[in-house]
Amino acid sequence: ISGTSQTSKLTITPSTKDVIATENHEISCVLTDIPSQISGVLWAPATDITNEYTLEDGTISGTSQTSKLTISAAKLVALKSTSATQSLTCKKTVGTSNTPVTATQTITIYNPSAIITPSTTDVYTVQNHEITCVLTDIPSQISGVLWAPATDITNEYTLEDGTISGTSQTSKLTIS
Repeated sequence: ISGTSQTSKLTITPSTKDVIATENHEISCVLTDIPSQISGVLWAPATDITNEYTLEDGTISGTSQTSKLTISAAKLVALKSTSATQSLTCKKTVGTSNTPVTATQTITIYNPSAIITPSTTDVYTVQNHEITCVLTDIPSQISGVLWAPATDITNEYTLEDGTISGTSQTSKLTIS
């Protein structure tokens, strides 16, 4: 960008992030110390592709501008199939010497699922019955696991979140 200061810089906060593939993910890249509106901020390896990546240059405010990259949930699932960890970089060249300035966010993609095995079973009304649900591919402990239509009611239902182990957690419902 001709006339742009050599002190211009790009920042992405946070630089690393856990991302759930069931929703779109947006990354904001802030370019500071710029004199005027910038166009053509590059995002690698992304290009503007419908239903995958949406790139926005943003609008200058004072001497800064925020460019945004939105990754669709469907694209996150596709990226995870090649590698759960992905790095996305915004880039712009500045000054008369076209010095590249970059900022990167590394994301770890999770695609959670829940499995109850067996899905059906016969039970006796004279005994308590326990059902377990394994939550897989989760980044951290989940609190408040829901068991519809059950709610934690004394002498009827007992709900336990369970404890995470690696990227899985086993929740339990006991029917009294």
